[in-house]
Amino acid sequence: MKQIIKDLILLKECKIGESTSSIYGVNTNSEDGWILIDAGLNFDFNTELKKINLNPKNITYCLLTHGHLDHVDGCRELIEINPKIHFYLHKGDLVLAESYLKENCENSKKIFNNTDTFIQEITDLQLGKYFFKCIHTPGHTPGGMVYLTRIENHKVLFAGDICGGGMKINGGDHAIFKKSLRNLLNLNADILCDGHMNVIQPAKEVFMYIEGCLKINECLHVGFEVDSNNIENWLELASISFQMKIYDTAWGACHYALKLNPEHSKAKKVWKQIQAQNPPKYEFVERYLKNGLKNG
Repeated sequence: MKQIIKDLILLKECKIGESTSSIYGVNTNSEDGWILIDAGLNFDFNTELKKINLNPKNITYCLLTHGHLDHVDGCRELIEINPKIHFYLHKGDLVLAESYLKENCENSKKIFNNTDTFIQEITDLQLGKYFFKCIHTPGHTPGGMVYLTRIENHKVLFAGDICGGGMKINGGDHAIFKKSLRNLLNLNADILCDGHMNVIQPAKEVFMYIEGCLKINECLHVGFEVDSNNIENWLELASISFQMKIYDTAWGACHYALKLNPEHSKAKKVWKQIQAQNPPKYEFVERYLKNGLKNG
């Protein structure tokens, strides 16, 4: 657990290569209790919350950024701890989230009984003393959401997979996601609480990170939906990801570029820089191509 600012904690820090999302908590200091943003994957809430003297029954709300398993898996445990917990999720991802949980829980249909589904592009939500602007950001998934609030005069933006791209194989759309990311640039957030790269601040770094995510989205589109043999595209993805310290993606992109041409001088140079960071081996390109993506 890390305290970010007053009333805001990073409950679960996502590490590079880890198959989960970050989990954030906001203390409303009211009868509304604690708000979680995302629920992670394989996170032991009872054990971890006891370490920080937080009663898990005081978690009364969970705002979900989208329906992928690494963000919603923990909903199963949360509802066991507090059957009255209220989940918020965009209607576009409700079936997606339920389908993931159904594979892992026989009673999955009960999980989202206490759920408010967003149906508008922007919804205002008041929880305790905090006012959340809930913004539909489709493209990574149809029902992607971000949440903007103000804590201690800081504009805090909670987002899920904005570095994950809008790939069709994952139910996304790169053009729609590009528009969503550009809209995030206009929010001028001071602190970004990201689903996989954790806390990014100040505002200048947040802006640069979102710009980097726009470039990643384009590279993923070219690589997986236009021409998977484009070495220069994979090297650009590797370089951008390396600069953003997304070392597992950098490793995977450069690894595939070297498969295409083991003697490529630039690829070997970039590979050496990436290897120096001892990143997790993440062969995501091969995995996605194997699942049906085609060249050209």
